[in-house]
Amino acid sequence: MWDIVRPVMRYISPTRVQIILKCVNDLKTVEHTPKLWNGINRYFHNSHVFMTINDDEKDKKLAIFDAARRQKKEKSTFLDVIYTYVHEDQRKTGHVSFIYTALRYMDEFGVNEDLDVYKQILDTMPKGRYIATTLFQAEMMHYPREQQCIIDLLQKMEDNAVIPDPEMEDMIINICGKYSFPLRKLRRMAYWQTKFKNLNPWPNPRPLPSDSLELAKLAIRKIATVDVQSTVTVYNTKDIPESIDKTWIVSASSPDQEKLIARHPKDVAAYVEGPYRIWISKASVDYFILRTDVLKPYYKDDQDNDDVSNLDISLWNQAKKKIATYRSIHEQDEQIILGICATGTSSKDSLLSWIRCLQTRNPALLTIPILFKFIGPVDDQQKIGPGEVQIDDPNELSEVETQDKITS
Repeated sequence: MWDIVRPVMRYISPTRVQIILKCVNDLKTVEHTPKLWNGINRYFHNSHVFMTINDDEKDKKLAIFDAARRQKKEKSTFLDVIYTYVHEDQRKTGHVSFIYTALRYMDEFGVNEDLDVYKQILDTMPKGRYIATTLFQAEMMHYPREQQCIIDLLQKMEDNAVIPDPEMEDMIINICGKYSFPLRKLRRMAYWQTKFKNLNPWPNPRPLPSDSLELAKLAIRKIATVDVQSTVTVYNTKDIPESIDKTWIVSASSPDQEKLIARHPKDVAAYVEGPYRIWISKASVDYFILRTDVLKPYYKDDQDNDDVSNLDISLWNQAKKKIATYRSIHEQDEQIILGICATGTSSKDSLLSWIRCLQTRNPALLTIPILFKFIGPVDDQQKIGPGEVQIDDPNELSEVETQDKITS
């Protein structure tokens, strides 16, 4: 979308304001000047020169929120500020400045995904004043500064995936009329956002939980859906006597992965690799994988079973010598995924505890050498078990000797 660059509102000195007011009063007294007066009024209301406001104008209402910032930043405090502004006096001014200031503080107060708060902010605009009376006024964006302010409010709603309701549509009709630009944007949002709302196969709860354990469960379940037989297990390192980090571990594995671990050669190393990042809405979670290299290339069947242009009739051809088995989803071309996990500290000691937890269901891990490979910085805080090699370079491999040193 192209960015439209519009001029900033120009301020007039007090001396020039007095001159303009004197000229306007003189024009009122002259006969046959209603058309000229209407033209001046239309210029000040519809000109794009006065459409936007600069940062100084937006900062005028910052003082209203300064006192609220010292209190508890929650929805009730934010609504109290709106209530104070609405009931401060009968003749209110600075609606646009107040709305822009409120939009700036919504993220700080945690109300940027609340539809009721958006409606309370929109309700501060006066009703009926900005309604266009002619088609020409409607297409020339009657009161452009106020309409652009409402459009910016709707844009913030769209950025936070907040869908407007019919009540908000009635509010905009009462403020700007049924031919205004904000109403067009609201109806576009109501049409498209409802279509995109349920397209995500991994729907996220709203509001998103702030607990890191719950976020890790959502992330691991999202990754584990590649195999319908995968199960998610939560471990506590307090149950492991050798652990140093007292934290949680969210692990996912499937029966196919357990079979792959059981068939894995004892003289070939497996790797704990990470951290990788996955996003759950606006929150990110670091996770690790237990993988191994592919020992031999897989059989690739590039034939499309639905293609009937080249039918293979086994009666006319020779029998195949071997039967190729299909590989599981965990056996990729470059690597074999044996397990995934997310820990509360993402440290090497917590990953070592994860391997010990997997050994209860996979005894083959007691004899398989495990190597740790970190592709990013890991906050280990020197928490390394006895017999384990210290890692100074994140790209360096550290070998954890099996059975004797892992379980020591």
